[in-house]
Amino acid sequence: MERKNITIREDQATWIDATDRNLSQLVQAAIDDEMGPSDDELAAAYQANAEDAAETAAAWAAASAEATEQLGEPPTDS
Repeated sequence: MERKNITIREDQATWIDATDRNLSQLVQAAIDDEMGPSDDELAAAYQANAEDAAETAAAWAAASAEATEQLGEPPTDS
């Protein structure tokens, strides 16, 4: 953890004190928002989405197979 000094206005200091907020946490959260997701967070989100996409594709494949079974093969444009 690295320490940095920041300057805030008097009204901001009053608000921080009145709301019993942690200034370091507020600043860290603001910086995190500006930085965006890390590579690890993006990889985790991609992996979670890939698993959901695979489940959705399997469900659609099953529905399609059932429809073909019930209705027959779709017509071709030949």
